[in-house]
Amino acid sequence: MDKILRSKSLPDLLKVMLVYFKGNGFSASFYFSAPPGTHGNTPQGLIEPVHHGLSREVVEAYLSANFQRLDVVPRTAMALGVPVRWTEAWQSVDTTPEEQGFLKMMQELEIGDGYTIPCYGPSGHDGYVGIGKMTESARTDENTLREMHLAAQAAHLRICEFTASSHAGERPLSMREREVLDWVARGKSNSVIAEILGISAGTVDTYLRRIYEKLDVADRTSAAVRGIGMGLIAA
Repeated sequence: MDKILRSKSLPDLLKVMLVYFKGNGFSASFYFSAPPGTHGNTPQGLIEPVHHGLSREVVEAYLSANFQRLDVVPRTAMALGVPVRWTEAWQSVDTTPEEQGFLKMMQELEIGDGYTIPCYGPSGHDGYVGIGKMTESARTDENTLREMHLAAQAAHLRICEFTASSHAGERPLSMREREVLDWVARGKSNSVIAEILGISAGTVDTYLRRIYEKLDVADRTSAAVRGIGMGLIAA
């Protein structure tokens, strides 16, 4: 956890996690995350899956097969909120012919078995970690899976911080927008904020719309949480 928190960049963090998962007997790993509203197909944030220990053939096949729609394992893990073993996830759901075709393709590539670990972030910025190529000494007991889940979640939140900082640098809030956001976080209505700042309620509403757009949120609560998380306002 200390190494995760002290990581200063995405490459540094990934090195930490690779060593950690290898130490638990998993020599391949895969991470995917799409910030809310991006739908996984824009250059904003971390969209392209990060992988290690997988062949080019496996990675290209997975990415070209509409994995976000056909791989049942990530959505099973996200729904359950716990690490899910790949073989068990496929056995637990009724699959469509397309999904069965996807599974057959992955089996033919001899991808083997592993686990998918769900990760949750602010304002729907969720993701998941896949770990595979299990060695004979791979640790899959309940306590180790729980520990790996905590580590993956911490790493994901650190990545969310990197992403948020990057976005903030591209579209920083003005001093007035920070003032408005600060009062929003304190629970003040637009009319009260207008009175405090000596501007009209309509102007406050305009500032708030700009804040929503810059922080990629859709409501007051999410804006306040994102602002605190990015260090724009005090908690």
